[in-house]
Amino acid sequence: MKGLTMNSVRRKVSKWLQSSSRAALVFTLATICCAAATEAQVNSNSATVNLSATLPESLTISASPSSVNFTLASSGTAAGSSQISITTAWALLATRSSLTLYAFASSATAALTDGSGDNIPAANLTGSPNGGSFSAFTGNSPFGTGTSLTIFTQAITTGNLNSTRTDTLNLNINTTGLSLPVGTYTGVLTIRAQAL
Repeated sequence: MKGLTMNSVRRKVSKWLQSSSRAALVFTLATICCAAATEAQVNSNSATVNLSATLPESLTISASPSSVNFTLASSGTAAGSSQISITTAWALLATRSSLTLYAFASSATAALTDGSGDNIPAANLTGSPNGGSFSAFTGNSPFGTGTSLTIFTQAITTGNLNSTRTDTLNLNINTTGLSLPVGTYTGVLTIRAQAL
């Protein structure tokens, strides 16, 4: 080490030690951090939860208003006081192919009665589904023979297995030829749907 004084050698060794110390310090800190990060992560075993959700088949209807009034003519046609709004909602099996909504009177001979033997037959009660022509309640349905009127029939496909629709029904009573005495006549109109 020609030309080097003892002081210059000491300085070079000191610098080298300082740079080596820094490198060692950085390496030591990196090792500690990695070790700490590795030790901070501990994963558990897996637990599982089975999920099950059921959508039951359903078919519901609602009708409003709950009563319709008529001011009868002694011989002629009287319109109901309100249009009936009927909402049908369904969630059906994929095997269903059609849905039909019916309205029907409780009796073919006495759709309305005064309770004293004076009756208005179902043939004199007419309905207009969705603004169509008026038809008598003389048809057949799964719920009534000779007392029914079909409101709608709809095909069921994969596109409407779960759906809803609203329909209207206007009512008339024709008293022509009945020779009814003065009185109050009451009856019940039932509305029901069936999916096949």
